[in-house]
Order: sequence, then structure tokens, then C-alpha cells
Amino acid sequence: MHSTQMLAVLFILVLTMGSAYAQGVSSSILIFSSSMLLLTILTIYVILKIRNSLQHHLDKPAK
Repeated sequence: MHSTQMLAVLFILVLTMGSAYAQGVSSSILIFSSSMLLLTILTIYVILKIRNSLQHHLDKPAK
């Protein structure tokens, strides 16, 4: 789980550092990059929820 968090932090840093060197960032690029960032965060959240749900289901004793 820590590696997933580090990957997310690295991804955010790469996105923010790339726009720091740009001359003029248009609003459409900012909207696109922020929506991609939101989509990535939601994807990681859903994957972690599915993983936890599967682990919980597999840990339950069989009847």
C-alpha cells in the first residue's frame, strides 16, 4: 500500500513540475491535467477498495 501512495505522490510531482517550466499554460491544459489527476486518484481508490473487499471475502470462514 505504501508503494501505491509513493507512486501517486510521484505522479503528482511530475505533473506539477512539468507545468512549472511551461511558458504559458492554457486553461484547457490545466483542466485536462486536473481531470486526469482526479481520474487517477479515483482509480487508485477503487482498486484499493476492491482489493480490501476481496481480502475480507477470502478471510471469512467457509460455512
